[in-house]
Amino acid sequence: MSIPGRISIEPRAIRTVVEAATAETFGAPTGSVRAKVQAEGGRLELDIATPYGGAEPLLGAAAGGRDAISARASELTGARFDRVRLRITSLTDIDDRRRVE
Repeated sequence: MSIPGRISIEPRAIRTVVEAATAETFGAPTGSVRAKVQAEGGRLELDIATPYGGAEPLLGAAAGGRDAISARASELTGARFDRVRLRITSLTDIDDRRRVE
């Protein structure tokens, strides 16, 4: 049975999902990721800024990561993103465990 009406997800809720998906994808601390969701005329655009802490070459990781974030956020929210801009803000250590000498 279908109930008439409309369902909407606020951009701030989508932003939270995108930030979590980005942190997971790039191995970044959740608090260091920033996302902005713009909704205009039925189109959704993302601007994401994150540090990168992976071992993969940066350019390939950024391109693949952008696609992975878009797919994961779409899966979780049901939203389709028309444009995703990704900015790598810094490089972090891959292994931040302390070494014993």
